[in-house]
Amino acid sequence: MNRSRCLFSALSFLSALVVVACSDAEKGSSGTSGSGPENGNAEALPCDVDKILSTKCQTCHGASPKFGAPFPLVDRSDLVAPAVSDPNKKVYELVAARARDTARPMPPPPTERLTAAELAIFDRWIAAGMPAGKDTCVDPGGGGTIDPPTLSCTPDVLLAPSAPYVMPKGVQDQYMCYGVDVEIGQKRHLVGIAPQIDNSTIVHHILLFKADEASPSTPTPCEGGDIQGALLSVWAPGGKATELPLEAGFPLEGTAHFVVQVHYSNIKGLDGQQDSTGFNVCTTTELRPNDAGIFSFGTEDINIPPHGSLDVSCDYQFPRDMGAISVISVMPHMHNLGKHLSSNTVPTDGSEPSNLGLADPWNFDNQIWYDNDTILRGGDTVRTRCAWDNPGNRAVEFGERTVDEMCYNFVMYYPSQEIELTTPTDDASCVTTK
Repeated sequence: MNRSRCLFSALSFLSALVVVACSDAEKGSSGTSGSGPENGNAEALPCDVDKILSTKCQTCHGASPKFGAPFPLVDRSDLVAPAVSDPNKKVYELVAARARDTARPMPPPPTERLTAAELAIFDRWIAAGMPAGKDTCVDPGGGGTIDPPTLSCTPDVLLAPSAPYVMPKGVQDQYMCYGVDVEIGQKRHLVGIAPQIDNSTIVHHILLFKADEASPSTPTPCEGGDIQGALLSVWAPGGKATELPLEAGFPLEGTAHFVVQVHYSNIKGLDGQQDSTGFNVCTTTELRPNDAGIFSFGTEDINIPPHGSLDVSCDYQFPRDMGAISVISVMPHMHNLGKHLSSNTVPTDGSEPSNLGLADPWNFDNQIWYDNDTILRGGDTVRTRCAWDNPGNRAVEFGERTVDEMCYNFVMYYPSQEIELTTPTDDASCVTTK
């Protein structure tokens, strides 16, 4: 298998996501400032509970759920209804459990989780029998919706499909890819990327790759396995745009091949949903001082025994003649069996180690680029640790599918090096502790 393909087909990673992130904005059309029972609404929530849900959940789980959210969290009847994912449980039970789940929390990052005080409010309301609210709630203020992030630069390229994707009513979960070729000509720098969301009802998250070759311009089913190239951006609700620092840009020249991957979620089986989601991109002929690049640390030597565990630490040492490089952001990546992923530097000069990415506990549902300002120098070592638990009856090895496993920490940096992209994983020295 082509190593570049194998590495970046990993970024079909979000294929098991079934619950959408809630942002920290206020609910939109969900009825904040609604009336209490004295005004004829027996399903109104107590104001303290209403505020928690409106500020932490209802942007996705509003009266008209967005980004694949399976149900609203607007009034009392929503919370006492049977859960879509488990009809034997009520929605409020899942809300209470996920709010405390350290592996798959709700709301997930980057949104702040419920505080201890907020959890106590919710618990007291459940213990009291979930009574309806008695007062008219004051609007807590906020954005009301998730607005895709904007760029400080002016986009000059729109990456969109040549025809919209029409989602079949009977399909709940689908990945679609399409390609866009852009004639660049002389060298330019790509400096900003922001999502352009068309249908927020079914769009769950989107990824952008700079590919090695052209792909069909119409949306085609995919899982990322046929994408050869580098991941440039990923967006999920609550996420931000990708903007490179003034010191660097991704180099583009000649004909640039892009691939957009969109994850659609239609748990409620809505009919007639179509979408042309893509990305806005900023490029410039005013070249920045450095080309940006992406590589990864970790290992592909993975074999987790049935009903067993695996804990591996891998060291990669940069060539001593390499100049200093500046890290922009990092993105850890594993699959469903992952428990821990971390990367730390071991500086050659004996200075204090730096955190180059940490996911502990690992959460498959939450994978985004995290800002990082580590400086790496020739001779420095990066130590990456991955740990898994396998409760199944078969051994699990490295692979592209979500039933396989991976151990990658993607690093966006500058200036771009001549190091082969997969070298940090190919040339790492690994030790298994269990």
